[in-house]
Amino acid sequence: MPTRPKNQDELQRREAIGIIRASRFVRKYARSHKPINFATICAIHKEIFKEAWPEIAGKYRDENLEITDSKHLPPHHSQVTEKINAAETELAEFLKKLDASKVEGTLFNPEPTNEIIESIGRIVEVAAWIHHVITFIHPFREGNGRTARLAANLILERYGLIGISIKIEKENKNRYHQALAQIDIRGDYEPLETLITEGLTERYEGVAVKYYDYKKCSEKK
Repeated sequence: MPTRPKNQDELQRREAIGIIRASRFVRKYARSHKPINFATICAIHKEIFKEAWPEIAGKYRDENLEITDSKHLPPHHSQVTEKINAAETELAEFLKKLDASKVEGTLFNPEPTNEIIESIGRIVEVAAWIHHVITFIHPFREGNGRTARLAANLILERYGLIGISIKIEKENKNRYHQALAQIDIRGDYEPLETLITEGLTERYEGVAVKYYDYKKCSEKK
């Protein structure tokens, strides 16, 4: 097992390298036919922390946590496995409804069909859901937000879209936290879904992005 970093600079360097390594893992895994489940989420977390914090890498927490700058109190550590198991069942049902073939090759289509619009909408919804459920349960000692964002990318990339970067610095950090809180309080995923679609728009450089506004399009049917 790797030794812990000797100072904060080394820790940050190893974590930064871990994010790059985990991003590559996500891209490779997305192209495979391997199942996406919470064992996969643990594998993402392990890639981030196996050199920086090996004793927690890929392992669920065994202590209670408080989240800085958030009113959300994660579940007691004794409930983590139970809640993950419940989420695992939900995830399997959500993934049954996604179909990459409906999206691949359509990204530059100037006139997407309603079927394409709906397919993209479902992918974004599942990406937002898995992002939130990880941050809500907070199953890991550290790195839950980073793991959640990479897990969301895994959903996007597996089902024909592209990985994104949700900006969480400065004013965007408050918007991101508010989007998660909106789900906690009201079960309203729209703000987080909006952040994801904005990330997609940015990655695709504004090309044919009108069909990402799938909710408005769907309402016109």
